[in-house]
Amino acid sequence: MMNHDQLITIAEALAGAPQHGETRGRPQQMQLRKATSQAYYAMFYALANSNADTLIGSTPATRASEEWTTTHRALNHGPAKTQMSKTREMSRFHPDIQDFSDAFVELQVRRHDADYNPNPVEPFTRSQTMEKITRAKQAIEKFRNVLSPERRRFAAYILFGRRN
Repeated sequence: MMNHDQLITIAEALAGAPQHGETRGRPQQMQLRKATSQAYYAMFYALANSNADTLIGSTPATRASEEWTTTHRALNHGPAKTQMSKTREMSRFHPDIQDFSDAFVELQVRRHDADYNPNPVEPFTRSQTMEKITRAKQAIEKFRNVLSPERRRFAAYILFGRRN
């Protein structure tokens, strides 16, 4: 299972966060880009893990099951962003889920710049990258504190959508 906390730690280290001993010099652009990407993936895996945990179960045995893995892997980047961008639908969820969704969309856009755009409009700086990492970290923490039934409802919405 991908661990979102470890991905945040990797992102902080790549960005040269002070808690990781980096006190001088500038991180290279590729480090800042990779840090941004890792912050997004921390959010992605926090959501994938939550989806599988709330829909299938969170015991060690359940997490080792084919059903848990299938549910975890059912999360797709584009459709998740599309669902989270639907303001009217998202207003039905807990404010911390709404905040998580806003951060997810924001970081996914920035990750695309980091991973695919050789000439991004906004340059990658240490302070801007650390802001994105902190944004991801805080959104994940608040999201994980939302009660399981509400996260289950969100998982169903993200994975299956809503028919009218």
